[in-house]
Amino acid sequence: LNTDFFKLRSGIPKGKLVIYTGPVDSYFAGQGFESLEYRSINFHIERYKNYGFYQPNSVVNYPGKEVAFTRIVEYKHFLNQQTPHTVIVKETTTDKGDPYYPVLNERNMELFKKYKKLSDEEKDVHFVGRLANYKYFNMDQAILNALEYFDEQFTTKKGLKKEDYTFVSDSV
Repeated sequence: LNTDFFKLRSGIPKGKLVIYTGPVDSYFAGQGFESLEYRSINFHIERYKNYGFYQPNSVVNYPGKEVAFTRIVEYKHFLNQQTPHTVIVKETTTDKGDPYYPVLNERNMELFKKYKKLSDEEKDVHFVGRLANYKYFNMDQAILNALEYFDEQFTTKKGLKKEDYTFVSDSV
């Protein structure tokens, strides 16, 4: 976390495998293509004293337009914390800030095809995850995708060991 891939990029030895998880359009920023669109999230923290539980579950989604937020997370549900107080986080989407989700419209999908072609031509760089593949994954799908990709590309096909590759998680 808090790692800028582009500051480290020139120091990665030639021939080392790189697993890139950042935005694919950032990786190819110098190619002259337009940027892909992403949705970001603003997190609004609210604290309640002597309130018990705010909601019946750890995460409640609000997909409609009735409220300004898309989800509320109440963390004390995760570990069944016994406290009279609670903290919730309301999430609102925005088009400014760190990229979280691809905007899967026709324009972006056509543009992604260009980036995909470039990424397929990269030697020793593997593009993994929702930002690198410009694809929406639920968290469980993202983890499964990474595990299956690693197994297919590195352990099954090539029998690689940890010292044969470099992992850098880019947070743009």
